Amino acid sequence: MAAQPTSNAQHERTWEALRHLYGARRWIAGITALAAIGSLIVSLLLPNWYRATARVLPPAGAGLSPLASQLLNNLPGFLGGMLGGGSTAGYERYLSILSSRTMQERLVDHFNLIAVYGLEDEEHPREAAIEELRDNISFDVDPDFEYLEISVLDRDPQRAADMANFMVAELNRINADLLTQSARRYRAYVERRYREALARLDSVLDAQQAFHEQYGLFDLEAQARGFLEYVATLRAEALQTEMQYEALRTQFGDENPQVRVLAKMKATAERRYQEALEGQERLLPVPQQEIPAALRQYFELERERLLQTRILEVLAPLYEQARFEEERRVEAVQVVDPAVPPVKKAWPRRSLIVLGITLAALALSILFVLAHAWWQTQRELLRQHVFQPPTATSSSPQPQSAEQA
Repeated sequence: MAAQPTSNAQHERTWEALRHLYGARRWIAGITALAAIGSLIVSLLLPNWYRATARVLPPAGAGLSPLASQLLNNLPGFLGGMLGGGSTAGYERYLSILSSRTMQERLVDHFNLIAVYGLEDEEHPREAAIEELRDNISFDVDPDFEYLEISVLDRDPQRAADMANFMVAELNRINADLLTQSARRYRAYVERRYREALARLDSVLDAQQAFHEQYGLFDLEAQARGFLEYVATLRAEALQTEMQYEALRTQFGDENPQVRVLAKMKATAERRYQEALEGQERLLPVPQQEIPAALRQYFELERERLLQTRILEVLAPLYEQARFEEERRVEAVQVVDPAVPPVKKAWPRRSLIVLGITLAALALSILFVLAHAWWQTQRELLRQHVFQPPTATSSSPQPQSAEQA
């Protein structure tokens, strides 16, 4: 029985709200129309912005330099695959270059963005132009197809396309310069090792010539020869591992996980070589202490000659490759779609602006009418129950006199 009055009260309040809205319909319509006209005028005054986009792909094997890739091919299969980095595109390097301050300063200077953005009167116009430029450029990497999009937003469609293409060209130039610096450092390291081995081999050959002139040529047994070949092979493997380690360390630094793996492999190869040297007496046909002094000297000279020969066999092609890598220019990315001047504007979307402001004005005007009606009701109740003084009550009946009784 109590639910019926409550339902009737709710219906009454609803109808009362509708009556207030109907009574204020002209005012609501006027506010909404005024907001629609104002938003249309404002949206027409906003300048058009255009977005130009260039799509690029990394070249094959972009994660490593060509020289490092060649060195890794000599590793065992599972290690070469692990250190090679898999099939990921590796855009982190390119995104770092694109978002660098060097790239942004090049854009500001080349396209005179201080004047384009009207920032000549700023206290620091170059910094202000860089800040605004950061809001107008974006980079997006597609995880499925592994391509990179470089987008630029500008009021001039031709300038937007030119800026996007300029960033691609600068990316290739800066990346090539960085790779050239790494190749130069590695080439200097290989050249130093190569010349040291070459000088050492020359001194050994001179010593052998003097030895032969003094004692004549000794013919060591096949087992001693095999030991020398074994030690030389171990030394060559240790050197090759060292070259692989230096190639990756120069490119990625000492803290890279791949460099750490190669550092351990380098230490293992060096340890095997040293162990072979320490155990040479067990591999020679006779104990070393019984070898005549002349034969011992011949053994040391022959071992050194073989070592330096194997070292040069490893270093010579690496030295030539390092010189080639220092001179070649490597493209960072391959352009799939160069940026072209866009035909349609990207911003502002005037229809959405007008529609959004108009709906917001309609909703706010309706809310204002309902809030005003509610306040009028509550103000009357406050006036009656709070602010109005209480009415005088009737006086108590006087006692009747005896005569009236």
